[in-house]
Amino acid sequence: MKKQLITVLALAGIAAGATLAFAAEGSHGGGILKSKHDMNMYVGSHGGKLDKDQRVCAYCHTPHHSVGIGATAMVDIDKDGAADLDGLGNETFYEVYYPLWSRALNPTATIDGYVSQTFNPTGKFYDPLAGPSRLCMTCHDGTIAADSYYGETNGSANAGDDQLVMWSMGNFGIGKGDSLSNDHPVGFVYKDMADDDTKYEIKDQSSTFIGTQKTIDSALTDVAGVGKVMTCASCHDVHNGNAVQNKPLAAGESGRGYFLLAAQKDSAICLSCHDK
Repeated sequence: MKKQLITVLALAGIAAGATLAFAAEGSHGGGILKSKHDMNMYVGSHGGKLDKDQRVCAYCHTPHHSVGIGATAMVDIDKDGAADLDGLGNETFYEVYYPLWSRALNPTATIDGYVSQTFNPTGKFYDPLAGPSRLCMTCHDGTIAADSYYGETNGSANAGDDQLVMWSMGNFGIGKGDSLSNDHPVGFVYKDMADDDTKYEIKDQSSTFIGTQKTIDSALTDVAGVGKVMTCASCHDVHNGNAVQNKPLAAGESGRGYFLLAAQKDSAICLSCHDK
């Protein structure tokens, strides 16, 4: 009996160890705890302070006294100057998304977005900070310390450092210098791009992410008065939920965890929207 008990405990220990190793390895749909967005796994080893109560959600959310109630943002869709309200109907106001947010956030901030020969939304709604993307930048702009949040405003976990190395992710100061001009565009109405011109080769938003039943439409953010907008959350599930598809490909492969809603193998995440 004693021998069986020891065997059971040993197996339990191996299973627990495997679970922890899996969780620490990447973000593969196992929930936010011990994922790359669990700041308790990060700030202590990067010059910051752990949350006093070892909370996970507190780094981004607070149940009381959240910031930014009722704030609005303005987008100048004809690009004639963000402060130029010309009375021609070319400016759009929309409500800023604040889900009980605990981090400093500027509702009037602007950021440069990607524009190229194949993507130029001038004359249409285009704000890279629309929806949850503005929230992402409160960490990913590379200037605000990860451990600066409600009640703990003097964080020091690599504040100002855009070379934040976290489980071998490398650079995640994505919006450094108030610019997303060299990143995949977000903040546009998906239908505008899908319907506007066949040169974009964009699938209809009723299509599903490859290998899943999740529709593109369900991953877009409905911005009141604007439409269904593509945001950072259209590709990434920040809470590492069951929709995350970037599982390890095989034994010994990491399937690098970026909270993606389709796999990286065979570029499924790209080909879910792009009809190539």
